[in-house]
Amino acid sequence: MKKITVLALIAMLLISVLAGCGEDGVINRAGQKTKNYAQDSMDAAKNAGKKAEDSVKDKVDDTARKADDSAKDGMDTVGEMMDQEEGMLMAAGSRIQDVVMKLGEELGITMPEKLDEAALKDVFGLDPSDIEEYYGEYSAVNTSADHIIGVKVKKGKVDTVRKALETRKEEVVKNFKEYLPDQYDKAQAGRIIEKGNYLFLVIAGDSEKGYDNQLNRAEEIIGGYFK
Repeated sequence: MKKITVLALIAMLLISVLAGCGEDGVINRAGQKTKNYAQDSMDAAKNAGKKAEDSVKDKVDDTARKADDSAKDGMDTVGEMMDQEEGMLMAAGSRIQDVVMKLGEELGITMPEKLDEAALKDVFGLDPSDIEEYYGEYSAVNTSADHIIGVKVKKGKVDTVRKALETRKEEVVKNFKEYLPDQYDKAQAGRIIEKGNYLFLVIAGDSEKGYDNQLNRAEEIIGGYFK
């Protein structure tokens, strides 16, 4: 009977210990509940894992945002480059481009700069809304009067555009009046050559070959494209 009683007491003690472990701690020999370090370790591990997951997610989101911003910047840059090349692209493969390139080969041009929409307005005083197509080059240095510019003009705007080109030619003449006599003579000999609604400003050539002869040759070249 005593053995049974002792075994029952031991069983009850084990149940109490197990029950204590299932809660927040364990029971020590003095019957006091102690901290459950195993449970705390598991909780700490879970919290650390959650923080790591959140950190990775934030980095991924940040990287995605930066990549998106970079792509937008790249598109803006491409747009700006296309705008800068607009003058060339508007007339690419057209009769104007062919004429200007041929004149450049025959007469030459010093340090050429491509005509773009900004120069069309600011340098030549032309309204882009009056122009259907354009292509041209003009010297980028102040020691050369060279201009080879071609424009296809909208209906009813030929006189307006011709006047603007004449004004530009006069400006070039004035720029070289006080110095560089050779370039002054070249600018004076320059011509505005008209073919229907196409206008060409040509200031180019070699003084040794004679500017008048060279401009006559320019008229022949241009005429060959409008037969």
